[in-house]
Order: sequence, then C-alpha cells, then structure tokens
Amino acid sequence: MKKYAKLLGLLAAAAYLASVTAGCSSSKGSSSDTAVTTEYTTSDTTAATVTANIPEPVRSISDTLPTPEELFTTKDISPPLVENDAEINLMGSKAEVEGTGVTIEGSTVTITSEGIYSISGELTNGQIIIDAPEASVHLKLNNVNITSGTSAPLLINDAKKTYITLEYNSVNSLTDGRSSIIPEESDIPDAALFSRDSLTINGGGTLNIKGNYCGIRSKDDIVLTGGELNITAGCDGIKAKDYVAVADGTFNITSGGDGIKASGKDETLPGFVYAEGGSFDICSMGDGIQAEGVFAAYGGDFRITTAGGNDLSEGYKNTDKDINSADIGSSRKELHEVFGGEAPRSRKGIKAGAELYINGGTFSIDSADDAFNSNGSAFIGGKADITLSAGDDGIHSDISISVSGGTVEIFNAREGFESAVMDISGGSINIFADDDGLNAGDGSHASHKDVPIEGVSIVFSGGTYYANVLGGDAIDSNGDITILGGDITAVGPEHNMNSALDCTGVFIVSGGTLVATGYHDMADRPSLSSTQYSASLGFDKVFEAGTPFVLEDESGKELYRYAPQHSYDHVVISTPLLEKGKTYRAYAGDGGEESSFSFTVSEMTTCLGPQNFMDQFE
Repeated sequence: MKKYAKLLGLLAAAAYLASVTAGCSSSKGSSSDTAVTTEYTTSDTTAATVTANIPEPVRSISDTLPTPEELFTTKDISPPLVENDAEINLMGSKAEVEGTGVTIEGSTVTITSEGIYSISGELTNGQIIIDAPEASVHLKLNNVNITSGTSAPLLINDAKKTYITLEYNSVNSLTDGRSSIIPEESDIPDAALFSRDSLTINGGGTLNIKGNYCGIRSKDDIVLTGGELNITAGCDGIKAKDYVAVADGTFNITSGGDGIKASGKDETLPGFVYAEGGSFDICSMGDGIQAEGVFAAYGGDFRITTAGGNDLSEGYKNTDKDINSADIGSSRKELHEVFGGEAPRSRKGIKAGAELYINGGTFSIDSADDAFNSNGSAFIGGKADITLSAGDDGIHSDISISVSGGTVEIFNAREGFESAVMDISGGSINIFADDDGLNAGDGSHASHKDVPIEGVSIVFSGGTYYANVLGGDAIDSNGDITILGGDITAVGPEHNMNSALDCTGVFIVSGGTLVATGYHDMADRPSLSSTQYSASLGFDKVFEAGTPFVLEDESGKELYRYAPQHSYDHVVISTPLLEKGKTYRAYAGDGGEESSFSFTVSEMTTCLGPQNFMDQFE
C-alpha cells in the first residue's frame, strides 16, 4: 500500500506595500498589497502585472490511494461459478453439513478450511465461526437467519480473506441479542458480523443486521460490491480499520455512532473510505461517514442525516421551489438510541482526517454540525451534485477548499465555506447562510482582528458563485481576495453591521464579473491595484428587495441588470464592459435623481455616493 504524501505548502506573503492613495482607495485594510506577482491578461487584452497573494495550489493526496484495480479484484465483484465444498443447513438449535471443512457442536458451526460454503436455514441462538488461518473462505448465504445472545452471530476469527455472497433474491439476517457493555479495550467481538481479517460482501440478495454494538466490523478492510445491507446498530454501522471500499450496493444504515467509519490511525496509512458507486441512506447519531485519513468519492448516491439534522429551524433557507428541506438528507430523521454511552460529540455529515476528495456522485446531507469537514484539504470537481443543510458550516476545511466543477447547493447553514484558502475555478455554487457565505481565516485569534493574515485568501478564476446571507458577509476574507474570472454575485444582509464584501487584506479584480449588493456602512471594494475597472456606488436611499439595479453605456444600451433578493443602498460592480475614458449610467429602481449616477471611468475603482464609514479615518 502506498504512503500518503505530505499535504501542502501554502505560499506565504512576501511583504505588504502601500497602495495608491489617490482617487478611490480601498477600505478596511485593503490599502496593502503583497509582493507576490503574477502576470495576467486584462479585459482589454493588454498584459498587466497583478500584485496579489495567491497561494500555490494544494496537492491532492487521493491519488496516493490504491487504484480501483487494487481495491476491487474480479473475485470481489463476481463470485466464482464453481461447485461448493460444503452445504450447511441450519435447523433452529442445530445444524448439519454435507461436505468437508466444517465442524458442528450444538448450534455452533465452525469452518476450518479454505473453500466455498453454501449456507441456508435458521439458528435461533447460535453462531457461525470461521477459524481457518491463512485460508480464503467463501460463504454463500441463501436465506440465512442467525440470532445470538452470547456473541457475534457471524464471527470471522481467523482467515486470510473472507468473501460473503448474498445469493440472488435471498433475504438474510443477523441479530445480535447481547445487551451487556463491552469494555472499550476488550478483544470481545463487538459486531453482529465481526471479522479480524479482510472481508468482502457481494451478490444480489439482502442482508439485515440488528444489534446493540456495531453492525459490521473488520479489524482489516471491508470491500462492498453488491447486495442490499439494512443495518440498525447501537454503535457504528460499518467499521473497518484499514479502509471501506464500495463499488456498488445499497446501504440503509441507522446507527447510534457513526454510519460508516475507517478508524485506522497508522501515520503511514490512516483509514480511508473510497466509493465509486452504491446507494447510501444513513441516519446516525455520530458522523455519517468518518475516515481517519481520506474520504474519496468518484460516484455513488449519498443521503445522510446526523443527530436529527440541523437545528436552524429559524435560520435562513433557500427559497428555490425545486428544493424542499424535507428532501435533504436521509429518508429517516429519528434520533437513534445510543447503546452503552452518551451520544457522539462529532455529528458531521462526512468527515475526513486528512482530505475530502469528491469527483462525482450525488450528495444530500442534513447534519447537526458541518456537512463536509476535513482536517486537511477539500476538493470538489467532476460532475459532483451536492445539496447541503448544516447546523454549522456547509463545508469546513482546516487548510483549503478547491472547487473545480460540479454543483454545490448549500440550502441552510451558519456559514457556507470556511477554510484558510479557497480556490474556486469552476462549477456552480449557491449558498444561503445565517452568517458568512465564504469565510477565509486560519482559526487563530488574528482572524478576529482587522489585520491581514498571511497565507489566507480567496481566489476566483472561473465558475459561478452566488451567496445570499442573513447576518454576515457574503464573501469574507481575513486575508486577500483575488478575482481572475468567474461570475460572482454577493447579496449582503439587510443591516449595516456586515456587508456583501469584507476583505482585510488586498482585494484584486483582474477578470470575471462581480456584483455585490448590501448596505454601505461596512461595504468593501476592489483595490486600485486591480487591472479590471470597478464602480462602488452608494445611494442616498434604501431600495426594497427585488428593486433592479441597471448599468447602461452612454448610448443607453443596457449592459447589466440585477434584482437583489435583499434591500440595499450600495452596489459594487466590476465587469470587462467597463472601459477607461467611457461614460456610463447606473441606476436603481426608476432611476430618479436620488437613485442614479452618471460617471466616466478614470481610476480602477470609481466611487460615488456614500461609502464605507471608515473612509473618514483614511
């Protein structure tokens, strides 16, 4: 197995320089630029040098994981079409076998040799044990029903590899009837299906699992390539040490702990969860999916609710008619009973210790905490289709968030994205948040001060971004903001304590389209060191939500029209259509005397009307 690559090298800022003070200067710390320079092409196709703090891209470590060919062998996916070595018939309190490699003692069936074993029937209080060191054992379950009140109904005690095939159209069940507490450090099997070695489940049947402990647990890896698993567990639903890898199948999990978990803490190979297919409906009291190392998805359909879902019943919700809050998350919202302890403190939708990598799949998550959380970096791209509702952040990453494709719809959250670095180069993002839409900070005390933080930045170079916030800033960076491209719409709150834009460091615009609406008292605007022209327009009156803002050229041709969803008295607009030396008219509503401006572009940012109240101190 390959070792994980080390994460990251954020490019630190080299120095801060004083910006141009003539004309319309930037506010709230935006009067400083870093000395890192990159050459870009401006909207009028002339080359220009942009001074901005743009970190080096954070490298993904998902490519250090095993390949699909390594994770899913032919035998993992397709059961062998050969004769069985033994036929095991379960009969209530006893069993009988035809073939070799099996011993039976009362209601305990022990498999001791490598081979293929077909099992059918019912054990009312019994157990199947695999004790075949270094052997490859294949179980075919055909309408098997096992209940045990003393141990794991299906225990893989010693084997090199075990394959469990759910025979086509069969319905199988494992019920763990134990109710005593198992000490945390004990070696007692704590799952209805417990394996000490590598485990694969495949086939076209159903497996129902119920118990107070884990549903399925392996102290090695778990590979899932087919079948329908319905799991109700007082602890974790599916838990592996090394990894959980899913190619196909249906997984309905209700758990008092985490839904799916890869818990290995080996520094060279932390546990990971990998999915390239499958349908997941998870209702958990803990994290929906938790990987100590990497969560990587290239496909799959995920519906997850944690701890009953977000608690923002009075929060700010997306009013898009195509989205219904009841349709976000698992089909089940109940608070499941936790066996043997208190409810888990971590209640995130999907949590990764090193990296969250999503390059496909559909995600619908309603979480009591963050919907997506990474202690390292988060990458979203491909054709991923994501809908989130969160009690805290929609997406939180300690280091960086990169979006290069897909769609992200954050229906309801306290904050949309939170990370030190955000790189948006593609895709479509829509955020409705109680607080900030994007919040770039490093989590330090400095993030709460009006001082730029080196290495903290938001960079737009493509895609579509829309944020609508109730109380905070639509885009908030405790470092820099750089816009190289993209279509960006920021709708600020309906009060003057926050704004659509808040940049503590350097705010550079050199491409794309930006429109930001809100109240002028805390409004920010692009720095004069930008290379694309902008206008910062403060009106003498507040316009109601839905009142259109219009930009026209000097001939009266309409260049831009937008009707904000919140009331506003201030607009920042930057577009390649603004050209130096040309005259424009901008107005809101009916375009009367107190609601219109006529201006000729001269400085990089043209300021008219009331601006940020901090201007008086500059």
